[in-house]
Amino acid sequence: MESQTKPEPGSSSGGGGGGGGGGGGVCQGGCGLLLSGEEHCCVDALRSITDALEERSVILEHKARMARLRWNRREQYLLAQVSTLQNEAQLAALQYQRRLHQYMLRINSIAEQVTGFNKGDLITTCDKQNQVEATCPEGEPLKSPEEETQCCVWAAFEGGWV
Repeated sequence: MESQTKPEPGSSSGGGGGGGGGGGGVCQGGCGLLLSGEEHCCVDALRSITDALEERSVILEHKARMARLRWNRREQYLLAQVSTLQNEAQLAALQYQRRLHQYMLRINSIAEQVTGFNKGDLITTCDKQNQVEATCPEGEPLKSPEEETQCCVWAAFEGGWV
């Protein structure tokens, strides 16, 4: 182990640039690390570097795990939002379908009332005319049912024959 702690005999010691024992050079003992002081043990230096790298690896793995958990939570949150929005869209579609159905029922009801009103006009007009004709003091003969219908249609629409 003495060769690892002391500079090799062929290396320049002192103020020269690439020496093993000098203050700013690279270790010529085999580890290739920058030297910071007089005493240098390559094994201890490499162990400390390995420990630092392992510690950094653990920290990075922890950060990656935490980031993965954050992204998983974010994904679950976004999926829940998408599901909620889909449910809201389905509910809105059902509500609009129900409203449309109600409007169609109202329109049909109004249409029936309008057509029923027109039919009712025809019937009431015909009834009134029949009553007038039946009680006509002039003694005119009663009209046939076909003539009564034509008369009623004419009276109901007042614009001409239908």
